[in-house]
Amino acid sequence: MEIEYKIEENDFLDFQLFTASKSERIMKKKKNGWLLITIGSLIFGIYFYLQNNYSMTIYFGLSTVIWGLFYPKYFNWRHKKHYAKYVKENYNKRFGEVEKLKITEEYIYSEDKIGEGKIKLKEIDEVSETQKHFILKISTGMSLIIPKREIENVDLLRTELKMVGLNIIDELNWQWK
Repeated sequence: MEIEYKIEENDFLDFQLFTASKSERIMKKKKNGWLLITIGSLIFGIYFYLQNNYSMTIYFGLSTVIWGLFYPKYFNWRHKKHYAKYVKENYNKRFGEVEKLKITEEYIYSEDKIGEGKIKLKEIDEVSETQKHFILKISTGMSLIIPKREIENVDLLRTELKMVGLNIIDELNWQWK
């Protein structure tokens, strides 16, 4: 099977966000940041309460509630902004460029404007399917991003990937939260 597609800025951004959402380190950073700020605000609120400084107690009490509720959204917004800037700086020369893939029984051949590559199927660690993409993670840490909007028959591609022995992880409900 041969496919031809273009990868746009949002494809790279979605890939970065998907990868970040699967990173234990980033999820731990999110949890630790949330706990540190929330508990820190709470401790200051208790301290000022014990000092009979009620205006500061109210301030830190409200801070505790606000950070407790909204830190995860802030964290996600901040990371999305960071990755958008990263993608723009590092991948801008690849936006809109034609990529070609040929899937055979043993290899995936890839071609773009800078050259060609040959990937052994046994070196593909996992294939994830999101609402918008197929993401093929290679053992070297590299990935192939295949935007579904560019594929005429998504079901045929899914079937072909399964026929060559690749298991597809269902991530259709994934979204950057």
